[in-house]
Order: sequence, then C-alpha cells, then structure tokens
Amino acid sequence: MYCYLPRWKKLAINVALVFGVSGWFSTAKGIEVSPREQVFLLSAKKTFEYYCSPCHGQKGKGDGTFFTIDLKPKPRNFTDLDYMKKRTDDQLMKSITDGSKSVEKSNLCPPWGKTLTDKKIKELVVYIRGLSSQEAERPVAEVKGHVAVNEKESPVKSAMRWGFIVVITFALAGGAICEWKKLKGESPK
Repeated sequence: MYCYLPRWKKLAINVALVFGVSGWFSTAKGIEVSPREQVFLLSAKKTFEYYCSPCHGQKGKGDGTFFTIDLKPKPRNFTDLDYMKKRTDDQLMKSITDGSKSVEKSNLCPPWGKTLTDKKIKELVVYIRGLSSQEAERPVAEVKGHVAVNEKESPVKSAMRWGFIVVITFALAGGAICEWKKLKGESPK
C-alpha cells in the first residue's frame, strides 16, 4: 500500500514517523516504572509526598498522618535547620536507601533503595535539604510576598509535539480526500 501512495503522502508519513519517534524519545522517562508509580516520581516533591509524608508530613515537620503522641522516636523534622546542617548528603542518602536504622536512627523508616533509583534518591535529598532552607527563609519570603514559579515546556519538545500533530492531521486529511475521490469515482452516475 505504501508503494502506491503519492510522493507527498510518503513524505508526510516519513516526517510523522520521525517526529513521533523523536518525540517519544524526548518525553520517555522511567519506562521501567509502572504507570501508578510514574505519577509519584514526576518530581522530588511528589516522591516525598508519596513515600515520606505519611510520617514526616507534607512540609517535612515530622507531623504526618502516622504521627502519634506515643510514637517513639518521633519522625524527623526536616525543617530544623540546625539538625539538617549536621547531616551530610551521604547520611541522608544512606538513610533513604538502606532505611534510617542504617544511620543509627529509628528502625521504623523503611529502606527505599530497591524502590527508588539513585537519581531519584539524590533528588529527594536535595528536596529534603530545601525544606530546612525554606523554613529559614520564610520570614524574608513573607515580607516579599508570593513568588510565582513559571515552568515552561522546552521549545523543542513543544515544536516537535505540534509538528507531529500537524503532519498527522495533514496525512489523515489527505488520505480521507483520496478515499472520498475514489468512492466518488466508483459510485454509479
């Protein structure tokens, strides 16, 4: 069937394939991860919210949903700047990878090393460090007011996505027009 297509259709199909394949490679992340987990691995914040916040709380203050008065030891407050200054990134990574017992803390925090990639654990360490710096900077931020973060999609990815949509649209419309002309030519007069 491909052999009998006009030259412009072949070009359109080839361009669509190039855009589609390169778009897929540019957006493919974590293929080996299940779709349910991909949602929680989109950002370090989402990962923290899913895996850590049940004990440490949404803001990392150690007041998560599993926090109880009689829980000993209490979940760590990651907003405590003095405590966080004493911890190295390696200690935090080891605590996340092998569980907090590996750094002589509570045995209640499970090891996430077989669940999360090394890259994701490093991102999580950076996010946890940011919780204490956010708390330290809070008075300054409150004086300045709300700061909006504008995350934009890369222009290349956007252009590829729109290019793919345009090429597919033209290819489908061209195919539909050809089929309509064939049907019109075959119909009895």
